[in-house]
Amino acid sequence: MKLAIAVIHGMGSADQFFSVELKHRITEEYVSEEEGRHEDDLIFQEIYWGDLVKDQQKSLIEKTNYNEDLTYLNLRELFVDFSGSTLAYRSTMYDAIHARVKQSLAKMCTHRRIDPENTPLVVLAHSFGSVVMSDYIYDVQKKQAETADGVIDGVSNFEQFRTLAGVITFGSPMALFSLQQNSPFDKTINIVGAGLPEKIQSRVKWNNYYDKDDIIAYPLKGINDAYGELINGDYEINVGGAATSWNPACHNGYWEDKDFYKPVAKYFAELRAEHTFWE
Repeated sequence: MKLAIAVIHGMGSADQFFSVELKHRITEEYVSEEEGRHEDDLIFQEIYWGDLVKDQQKSLIEKTNYNEDLTYLNLRELFVDFSGSTLAYRSTMYDAIHARVKQSLAKMCTHRRIDPENTPLVVLAHSFGSVVMSDYIYDVQKKQAETADGVIDGVSNFEQFRTLAGVITFGSPMALFSLQQNSPFDKTINIVGAGLPEKIQSRVKWNNYYDKDDIIAYPLKGINDAYGELINGDYEINVGGAATSWNPACHNGYWEDKDFYKPVAKYFAELRAEHTFWE
């Protein structure tokens, strides 16, 4: 059986096919570390929503800089990107962005190597994408809790996260959102799919990666006791190139950095170890 990986971006300025390089590097690392591993063990699917907000954000920068006198434009664009996506999501785009998540998972289910009832799924979420996925999974699991048997009729195990096999967040600002009133952060999502074999359930983790120079990213274990128990680890890494690794611009540096993709590939290998019992 294969391992499915849903990758969601976190910045509204992201272009489609944003994860191609990350997919390539993770797969190459995964295959090269041990004989018998194959590229098609891992099946990736992007969850892309940037087109819903990027034009408005670009327009805002152009309108406000009409005198062309603003400094620190790169940092301003990063700030507008993050804050603009957040405001749009919380005000008008919540349903639209969640619809994209739903569509992407449904598309993933049609892949010829994915079994919608049994294939394990790992969520890989950058930046604000971690908030989106946490909200989406929370909403789905809330609907499950309202049913008699904890299952949503007519929805595959895969799409309702009954095969969820872990969450990997990177550059995540989730800690900031725990400050909201009536926040669901006192109730964590369940990251261990009830439909997974027991041997896989024992391996499921939520790993969070952050660069200390990334002012958008924060550790998660300290949010509260519930997250302290849920998060396997907060891992401080150094991402970005010579011009970005020492400043906030490193926020977009995770995608191609070995400090990130190497441990991710290792986690995928751990999940798939002794995979013959999946057959």
